[in-house]
Amino acid sequence: MVGVGDSIIRHVRFFNAVTRCFPGSTVRDILERLSGILKSLPTTVFRLIVHVGCNDTSRRESEKTKADFMDLINFLKICGKTVLISGPLPGLSRSTERFSRLLGMNTWLQAACLTQKCCFIDNFNLFWNRTSFYCLDGTHPNRMGSSILSANIRYAVQTIPRD
Repeated sequence: MVGVGDSIIRHVRFFNAVTRCFPGSTVRDILERLSGILKSLPTTVFRLIVHVGCNDTSRRESEKTKADFMDLINFLKICGKTVLISGPLPGLSRSTERFSRLLGMNTWLQAACLTQKCCFIDNFNLFWNRTSFYCLDGTHPNRMGSSILSANIRYAVQTIPRD
């Protein structure tokens, strides 16, 4: 299994898995890196978890972010791996605009994954208003938050229907 994403997954760990973290990455950045990442993977890797999108909210271009996610999902559908999209964390920002954008992205992404028959991992409600899961910056999960995120992803991986 391989986890690919932005800095949110920096300390997310799994047994017998690799995490590739690209701080500051947007959906488009991850999409551009995926081809090279997939080529470098051993053939024994058959699951791919992607966690990205938080950095896209600061661009304030929701429709572009949605289009980038659709490009990402379409690319992932033909990669030959079981793909799981890990949804955004709500963060502790006092900005109602940022929260609204993250909630909107989470809601849209959940629906998009359903229509595209792609597994979605909902992290939003799990992390909502849980100050003990975050670093002081209010964006990145602390040690406990990373452990909770890892457990949520692991649960999703273990419960997805087999093809």
